[in-house]
Amino acid sequence: MDEIQSQSDHYRSPSSSVSSPANRLPSSNFFYSRKPGALRQPISFEDSPVWDETDIEVKVDEGGDSINAATTPPSPSLSKINSGSLPSPSLIEREVVTRKIAGASIAWKDLTVTIKGKRKYSDKVVKSSHGYALPGTMTVIMGPAKSGKSTLLRALAGRLPDSTRMYGEVFVNGTRRHMPYGSYGYVDRETTLIGSLSVREFLYYSALLQLPGFFCQRRSVVEDAIDAMSLGDYANKLIGGNCYMRGLRSGERRRVSIARELVMRPHILFIDEPLYHLDSVSALLMMVTLKKLATSGCTLIFTICQSSTEVFGLFDRICLLSNGKTLFFGETLACLQHFSNAGFPCPIMQSPSDHFLRAINTEFDRIIVMCKSWQDNHGDLSSVSMDTAIAIRTIETTYRSSADAAAVESMIVKLTEKEGPSLKRKGMAGNATQVAVLTWRSLLIMSREWKYYWLRLILYVFLALCIGTVFSGLGHSLFSVMVSE
Repeated sequence: MDEIQSQSDHYRSPSSSVSSPANRLPSSNFFYSRKPGALRQPISFEDSPVWDETDIEVKVDEGGDSINAATTPPSPSLSKINSGSLPSPSLIEREVVTRKIAGASIAWKDLTVTIKGKRKYSDKVVKSSHGYALPGTMTVIMGPAKSGKSTLLRALAGRLPDSTRMYGEVFVNGTRRHMPYGSYGYVDRETTLIGSLSVREFLYYSALLQLPGFFCQRRSVVEDAIDAMSLGDYANKLIGGNCYMRGLRSGERRRVSIARELVMRPHILFIDEPLYHLDSVSALLMMVTLKKLATSGCTLIFTICQSSTEVFGLFDRICLLSNGKTLFFGETLACLQHFSNAGFPCPIMQSPSDHFLRAINTEFDRIIVMCKSWQDNHGDLSSVSMDTAIAIRTIETTYRSSADAAAVESMIVKLTEKEGPSLKRKGMAGNATQVAVLTWRSLLIMSREWKYYWLRLILYVFLALCIGTVFSGLGHSLFSVMVSE
């Protein structure tokens, strides 16, 4: 412990100690605060936050798939980020929001995922993870690269490859069973879109291929998905993305991928890296859109590597992973408190996610080795001199003995002790319908990409002429064939 304490003291840079919240507020060793009873408010990272009264009352109608939430206009949280002044996007503008999605609770207990290594199923990618996700909330799985984020997400969604094995228990509404078709959606990190179709056409054909029922019903589902992902301004624009058709930007394309899953109206939505290849503005717009989707009752679980302070303030719960180990699970403010209790308070001018990854990313050890041989112009690089293995061990030990871990265990017991309503399997489009839709869609694509198909036709005709000239004047008798040879 003396070694850990000395390393922790050495980890803090001079700039961090001067501007740390503990020095600025002597009465408390942690300055990030949230008003009691306002658990769904975005986090305000200001020295003296001013809270406005905001009450949210959620009412679940029994026997139906609707959730009604009466809200008052929220206060502009995140109004001051560290030393700046930035307005927060408005999440809910209407007085009464009618929920059209009934979310589902999901809890996982002692979840371990192994992959085939030198010995059969010897490498543990995820190690004894515990956590849960509730309807109407955003749960983010955060960690450095190769920490097991995507593997944990696939394990929860039941999409692990054949080369892996999963141990532990996953509960959906208190029951141990796989989620049926249509009850959940999964968005990969990289998805393929059809560039020659507009956003509305792409979603409409996706609905025709997946959903049964009348055309008018499917069209209403598509319009709901467009509104949910704020794609109204791009609904009639071609997706594009190829060399001769520019189309949508990466942020809009990512939202189209999520909207394609929303046409099924899933109870739970899994997203792998929703901010992948997005700039800061597109990332903030994406997270505000997902926050709006979560307020409709859907359960959101997604992975993320790191985020800005504004984006971090929109999360409800965070699951922090490093080398497959769960270093923390709980609310975002509690994670900041947890790092402070472990001896690693977040500096005031640093993003919380950057601070977390700095402390638990083992790749920083390589930087330490590189920096030991030199110093920069401003002095020692003491801010990167901490051994991350010691930091990870300290944070993990602190979490296991904390009240946050006990709260997670008690919440999992509460979610699993009583079975909730089972998720029903949704219908599928018939085979004849799928064949007809695919044929019509292919013809539409060919009509819009006529240059490409005309070029292929010309090449095929030219190839046929070249091969035909080889056998021109050959004749029809066997003797003529033997003479030509």
